[in-house]
Amino acid sequence: MGKYCTNCGKELHTGARFCAKCGAAVLDAPANPAPAAQPKPVPPPQLKTETQAQSNVSPVAAPKRKSSEPAKSNSGRNTLCIVLSVLLVVQMAAVVLYGWPGWAVGGKEGGPAKVKSLAVLESESFTLQEGQTSIKTDSGMTVDFGCWLTGGEEVTIEKVKPSSFDSDVEIYAYNVELSSGQPGGVIELTISYDDSGLSAEDERLAVCGKHLNEQSKQWEDVLYTVDTQTNTVHIFTDHLSTFSAFKVVNPAKRNAYISDINVYAAYMSLEQADALLKIYAAQGPSWQENVVSSYLGATGSLEYFAESNMHTLLSLGGAYDDLVSTSFQKSMTGLGISTACAQFAYDAYTNGLTSKQTAVSAMKATLNSAINFATPSIQLAYLGVGVIEIALTDVSTFAMQTRYESTKNMYDAYYQRGTVSRTSQDWLKIFKKIYKENQSNPQKALELMNAEIDRYVQEYWEVAGTVDDTWNETEGKNAKMAKAPWPNSSDRANISNLHKEALYDYLQVVFKTISRDIYFDGLSQREKELKDLARLLNTPYALIISEETEDGDKPQWAGCYGRLAPLAAGADEKAWTGKLDDKGGGTIKFTLLAHSKAGFPMDLELYKTLDDVEKGRVAMTVSIEPFMGTQQTIVLGQAGLSLDEIVGNYEVTISFGGDKQKNSVVFSKNGSNLMSADERGETIEMSYDPATGTAYNVRGDDHITVETTFVFRRENDSIKMSGEAVAMDYDRGLAQSADYEAYKTN
Repeated sequence: MGKYCTNCGKELHTGARFCAKCGAAVLDAPANPAPAAQPKPVPPPQLKTETQAQSNVSPVAAPKRKSSEPAKSNSGRNTLCIVLSVLLVVQMAAVVLYGWPGWAVGGKEGGPAKVKSLAVLESESFTLQEGQTSIKTDSGMTVDFGCWLTGGEEVTIEKVKPSSFDSDVEIYAYNVELSSGQPGGVIELTISYDDSGLSAEDERLAVCGKHLNEQSKQWEDVLYTVDTQTNTVHIFTDHLSTFSAFKVVNPAKRNAYISDINVYAAYMSLEQADALLKIYAAQGPSWQENVVSSYLGATGSLEYFAESNMHTLLSLGGAYDDLVSTSFQKSMTGLGISTACAQFAYDAYTNGLTSKQTAVSAMKATLNSAINFATPSIQLAYLGVGVIEIALTDVSTFAMQTRYESTKNMYDAYYQRGTVSRTSQDWLKIFKKIYKENQSNPQKALELMNAEIDRYVQEYWEVAGTVDDTWNETEGKNAKMAKAPWPNSSDRANISNLHKEALYDYLQVVFKTISRDIYFDGLSQREKELKDLARLLNTPYALIISEETEDGDKPQWAGCYGRLAPLAAGADEKAWTGKLDDKGGGTIKFTLLAHSKAGFPMDLELYKTLDDVEKGRVAMTVSIEPFMGTQQTIVLGQAGLSLDEIVGNYEVTISFGGDKQKNSVVFSKNGSNLMSADERGETIEMSYDPATGTAYNVRGDDHITVETTFVFRRENDSIKMSGEAVAMDYDRGLAQSADYEAYKTN
């Protein structure tokens, strides 16, 4: 049962030392928070493939069950969040940006309108007492500051209603203000919502956390988790503004409001996280495949890749060059590792201080086995678990001899001096500085934290031992000066350890606050890993189909049909099938994710009529080469030219951003490759496919790449070159292109 304030009757926050309402001290408050609720089992989501962008993809879930009694903890793990596979999120993002595969691309509706004003419904003000770490309003919001704030701080929380209000969206919004401005680190906001009208599967898709951008006046994403057992959204932030829980009751509008459905926490149990990191640490022959398999299995995401096994998936079915597949492998394994590490950091933050030290030490041992690989996620998780391990340190002490009581009193008096005494905020600043300065070396950071505690409790003996012996003079009961005995080394250590033991109790909230900061940084790192993967999976590819004919001849494939094949079971055949135009041309556009879902089809099947399509009568099949760039051209009806035919001088017209310029280019051959040299002396070596008359080159790195494609065709009595160069700036998400057209002059 909950505890209530004996002064004002307000329900007390778990572990509270002071009432958030009246500030009265809490007697016999429990030292540790109660075990959290057990997460509900979450089945993997179901996906559909459509020709149009989907507004919502709902998983199948068990009927929702709630109880007035708290559920038992599952292996020490708190309810994590809305549990969706991260790849569902990526899939939805792909739909939003580029549409589903096919011969046409769909778009996305806009999100919430700008908030013009906020109507204050309720307002509550609090004055923090010294040592108070959290407050709770009557309207359903809790703010946990940790030890970032000091006594006397004024906190005002307003329950507000935005002016722009969609009838299909419920917004539970609060504005939080501090008299001092902003907190010095990460805090946790808990906002309650009403789940009425939502089934279990709907709730997992329909609820999220947001904050209001003061400049744009629009709701933006935050780092959050959702507890569907308690109907609360938990928001982690290092700044204060207006925050809200969004409940989107209309499934058709969810994708407009919740573009990133809880991308920050995919479900992974602590046991699964432990197994994944041990696989990574072992670095066995197939460690990448095993890590990705473990991640996809733990998050219920394997089905998104149709019938692809791990080798096919990580090699992208051989449909793309090594540069793409290597980046994909790195991103997939990185996301798996960051998810496992985030789970470790989460468990340390939520359950660490109530767990057995052996469990925390086991997590740290697993992380230690992989720390040499030095990924940011592992380093952060190691720190997060490590600070909780410090908090659980068991200090060995023995009964102090009576004759040293006066010495102990002098020892204690020293640490009560204003220049020596430290508040929780003082310790927090010290540890935070150590953490930030040694983030890439977590072992050193933890060693420095331990060393500072040891140094601090030993400081008295160092100071006392450097002055004359008047240090040990103390005033006795008879107001006469007496000598306090100097303890031997063992007793000095014991007196220091008695202080250290009390200090560890005092520092529990400090380590919890540091742990939350580290968890926040871990979530931010995981978000980066997600964006890296999303960028790759959202990359648009295009297969351009054209037919070359002699003058006056009718294209034989005009009005016929094309389809990529073979398609995986469950792939939408209509999305991969289209009708060629009256010149026998067309374009099939898709993302890397859509292509993987379809089983990496790399054959172009041609059909004469729609009836042939329906009955599977293939007129011709053309093999597609692996994609070396983001587009590939297939020419029907005419073979390409040989290198000997196309070498020579060309006058090139370059079109870029509405401007045109001319350039002279000389093409020569180097073995089976084509060399181009312009009048400025720039030389490019290109691969050349005489079957299609296509030359290709890609240059760059992980940040910027330039892909150049030239196609050579005979036109009347000359040879025409047409092509495109596409520059991709991955850091800024920008793309620029230039078109080329040239004729051979000799």
